[in-house]
Amino acid sequence: MMIRKFLLMTLWAVWLPYAVLAQNSGNGIITGRVIDIQAGTPVEYANIILLDTATAKLVAGVVSDSSGLFRMNNVPMGTFFLEYSFIGYVRQRTKAITLTRKNPRLNLGDLPIAYSAVTMGEVNVTAERTTMITKIDRKVFNVEKDIMAQTGTVTDVLQTIPSVSVDMDGNVSLRGSENVTILINGRPSLMSGAANLEQMPASMIERIEVITNPSAKYRPDGTAGIINIILKKDRKAGINSTLGANFGDYGRFNTNLQLNYNSGKVNLYGSYGYRQDHRIRTSSLTSQTIDTATGNSTWLIQNSSGTMKPHFHLAQLGADWNVSSKDVVGISATYSYRVFNRSDVSANTYKDSALVPTEIFNRTLDGRENENGYGVKGYYEHTFNKEDEHLVKIDFEYQDDTEKEDDYWTNDYTLPAYPQSKDHSLATNRDQEINISVNYQRPLWENASLEAGYEGNIPLTTRDQQVWHQYADSAVWIEDTEQRNMFYANQAVHALYATVSWQWKKFSVLGGLRAEDAPTYLEFKTIDTTVNQNYFALYPTLHMGITSGKNEWQLNYSRRVNRPDGEDMNPVPEYRDPRNIFVGNPELKPEDIHSIEFGYSFKHEGLTVVPSLFYRYKVNGFSWVTHTENDTILVTTIENIATDQSAGLDLSGTWQIRKIAGINFGASGFYNEIDASNIGYSSHKAAWSWNAKVNASFSITKTTFFQFNGQYRSEVLTPQGFRRPTWVINLGFRQDFWKKKVSLIATISDLFNSQVWKTSINTPELVSESMRKRDARVFYVGFLINVGTSAKKSKEPKFEFDNGMDR
Repeated sequence: MMIRKFLLMTLWAVWLPYAVLAQNSGNGIITGRVIDIQAGTPVEYANIILLDTATAKLVAGVVSDSSGLFRMNNVPMGTFFLEYSFIGYVRQRTKAITLTRKNPRLNLGDLPIAYSAVTMGEVNVTAERTTMITKIDRKVFNVEKDIMAQTGTVTDVLQTIPSVSVDMDGNVSLRGSENVTILINGRPSLMSGAANLEQMPASMIERIEVITNPSAKYRPDGTAGIINIILKKDRKAGINSTLGANFGDYGRFNTNLQLNYNSGKVNLYGSYGYRQDHRIRTSSLTSQTIDTATGNSTWLIQNSSGTMKPHFHLAQLGADWNVSSKDVVGISATYSYRVFNRSDVSANTYKDSALVPTEIFNRTLDGRENENGYGVKGYYEHTFNKEDEHLVKIDFEYQDDTEKEDDYWTNDYTLPAYPQSKDHSLATNRDQEINISVNYQRPLWENASLEAGYEGNIPLTTRDQQVWHQYADSAVWIEDTEQRNMFYANQAVHALYATVSWQWKKFSVLGGLRAEDAPTYLEFKTIDTTVNQNYFALYPTLHMGITSGKNEWQLNYSRRVNRPDGEDMNPVPEYRDPRNIFVGNPELKPEDIHSIEFGYSFKHEGLTVVPSLFYRYKVNGFSWVTHTENDTILVTTIENIATDQSAGLDLSGTWQIRKIAGINFGASGFYNEIDASNIGYSSHKAAWSWNAKVNASFSITKTTFFQFNGQYRSEVLTPQGFRRPTWVINLGFRQDFWKKKVSLIATISDLFNSQVWKTSINTPELVSESMRKRDARVFYVGFLINVGTSAKKSKEPKFEFDNGMDR
């Protein structure tokens, strides 16, 4: 309770002075849209700056949105030049434009920009686009220009983003919470699982967006927010291609190819990526199971090592067609295939209270996993006016993913001298998902706009796991019917949402409401049991902002949810090995989260700093809990804990030091307090955790670049114990040739081989220390080739402005 009161008082104490000071500002507004002159398509995340004509000093700066639109608010009266640029395009400057008290609003309409291969008179090619755009409500990480991303996976890139952490199993957390929603191209995707992200080539990714407190337009799933992964879809005019290949140690290899053809009316694009990896994993566990009645203990010492050799294919093909000046349709398809072989050996020793061995055996795994996935997506967009502020867009997507995991285990006993035995498990899983959305937006009145729509998500899950045993006295495999695990899940979500934005002088407000109905049907076929539940809830959001020159303040609130999936609720035991069992909880309730965030954006020349205070209050939080079934069996399940609240400071920023270096940095510190008294643990368990990251790129020459990435993650609190700190350093190098058409790339990840995941549990009945490690130090060397031709050349465009037009 104290943490909430303190934080709220702090937020309002900081906010109110600026609300008072904001009354005396100007309210000039400049709007427009940046478009590719050849393709006629919008250019998103273009840099737009306003310069004073007399002093050439920077007055304001913004970035265009996904529709190429931009809006500069609170511009002072005067005469200015407006410059706009984007990586790979030619920088452009408008003629002088003037804002007056009589005419304070200016719509510049469509601002054309040409790819650097097109001649446009006397122009200067822009410098390299910054790797990360830091804003108050989100961070946009441009993967294309990150050296490490050319050889690594999506998981590797996520680890470099401030506030984001990834553990050894690929589980992603944001600001200390693993309950984060991961989207692909703005939609839920079957490819967003940890196993796929660990193998998906990052070179096929255009950018990654991290939104910590989204509006009602977005799904409220996930405690900490949304990570949106955008696949590349080139729109450059003419024919363009990019080919890259990288070779690593231990036979590691990855390659990617991107192609596109844009005639101006039709854009065809496609890509293919392949990755072959090699991983060695080791782990150790020492646990003491305590009989609280007698004080006697049972000890387990376990040491494991294994190798994984995954292969991953990802391909996409699509087309966009400008049917008319107001209508666009598109269709795309994706296909992924993942296969890997696993081998593992685990040495197990059990001891009694006197530390005398009672059982010693080795358990060996020989396994293979296959996964096939495909998806089709179509959209239609209609604009009602040329400014693109009044439009409707309809999206449809279908995804299908099948997985087969085939594992063979061999048990060799030393003590007692049992005969050899074998186990065979076969899991066949299928996931289908249908996504439908209709989005409508339009202006309401001056400085106000509406966005509303429907979003439907229908995931269908089927699981079937079988287990057989073979004993030494027989060559026959005998099915273990008690370990048969079959279930079906239909967990749909239907949502209606609306947001209204309004601008007045320096103030901006975005209010929204999302209504979600989530009917859930679970069928646990093994035990002939069904569960029918229906969740309906309203999710309000509120974003308030104040701008003053280049600085900005925001105060945001949102209600969020994290619903359990079918596997989390499946009560049929899953035997991960004979003495480690996972059991789902059919009584698991959704997590209910209230999130408040206060942020400030400071800009000075090449430096942008965004500190944010955040607070999350969670009811019915999920927690993994391990307890003993008897002296030798550990059972893990998921429980709802009473409350979980955290507050902290998140600091991120970018610093461009002339043309020499670009530095992205971030640090998060958060205080976490858990009340787990409802499941028999402490009512006030608290800890302070933090992490820090820096990603620096240096231009040694105009064609030679060096990158350094360092990360640190402190100790993290769990209901039964804690996870110990981790740290890592990565290096990258790029040499460009022939006007950047060819690049040589070399990287090394985990330079000091330092990534180790350690976990401690300390309860009255169980005390354990575990360690897991993989060979994360990986060397890669490769090349990148860019080839492109423009459809035609054009003269310098003429600009026509209507100074009286409102947007």
